[in-house]
Amino acid sequence: MLVSVVNRSIRMVVFDLDGTLTPVDSLWRYLHEAFGTWDRGRIAAQKYVKGEISYREWAESDAQNWAGTSMAEMESVLDGISYRDGARELFDELRCRGVRTVILSAGLSVLADKAANDLGADLAIANELRTKNGRLTGEIEVKVAVDNKERIVREVASMFKVPLEEVALVGDRGFDLGNDECLKIAFMPKDEVARVAAHHIVKTDLGAILQYLT
Repeated sequence: MLVSVVNRSIRMVVFDLDGTLTPVDSLWRYLHEAFGTWDRGRIAAQKYVKGEISYREWAESDAQNWAGTSMAEMESVLDGISYRDGARELFDELRCRGVRTVILSAGLSVLADKAANDLGADLAIANELRTKNGRLTGEIEVKVAVDNKERIVREVASMFKVPLEEVALVGDRGFDLGNDECLKIAFMPKDEVARVAAHHIVKTDLGAILQYLT
């Protein structure tokens, strides 16, 4: 049963990135297609879906495919990724209200950090590709997986001294909406778990979530 959302005062919003703040459902696949490595990436993805490897092993396998790529090349590819309609205005309004904003992604910090800078988020947490002398080493620090977002939300809420009952989660998949104490908003949900878990579902402009944050 969903926790009541009556008379909530939202002081922090945690956003998923891929498929939520951007229209790109998977930055991993987007990069594979940009760099011509999807044939290898597909194999690792299939192994993960079948449960043959962990999320960490999948991420490490993907990162190895881009060893030697320059950060300049990476940044050029990222410039082609846009934000959802209403995203900038939404972050501006939340900032005016004094609401903390966090980007929490099981994708890559190279995009999460860019999004945090562009949109003015207070914090971004994602997986970090290692670099040396301006090029990717093929190594990755896995900070966020699909099964640890719930724990990270609790840690971030504690860091900002915000009760979980005053936190809103915005994402497109069930694992983005795992904390039962929080207000859950599914934005263009991609799976039934998200649809069932959500207190509210938004399928249009991202700014439409504001009506649920007052």
